[in-house]
Amino acid sequence: MELNYREGELENLLKVRDRFVDLLGQYSIESTTLSRSKMLGTMFDTVFFIGISNLREHMPSVKEVYLNVGEARNKSLRNLELLEEMKIVTRIHDSNDSRVKRVKLTDKFRIDFEIFVTQWVDSRKPLAEST
Repeated sequence: MELNYREGELENLLKVRDRFVDLLGQYSIESTTLSRSKMLGTMFDTVFFIGISNLREHMPSVKEVYLNVGEARNKSLRNLELLEEMKIVTRIHDSNDSRVKRVKLTDKFRIDFEIFVTQWVDSRKPLAEST
């Protein structure tokens, strides 16, 4: 399989990803300061999955999160706890089944996430389209 990227496209994607990690870092509090490598891995995947789901007007269940991110259940639950402490996500009981918890971005982080997604999409446009 041959992958064709426009000149500078991969670099732009890396810059956008780095801005996302910087954004997560802004939400860090002293007790939950995370290493950059952890934010690039499981935290990025977790927040990105929840964010895209929320943009599609879906609040995934906690189980959906750990199954889609591919982490062990306990590790995924710990990541969700950290993200709640950082005020990035919130877990709420499902209105139809109180045993199920759904995950959504906080209002403040959702705004920042939408900006990130816009930048990410813009970085994929040919230069002529992004002006």
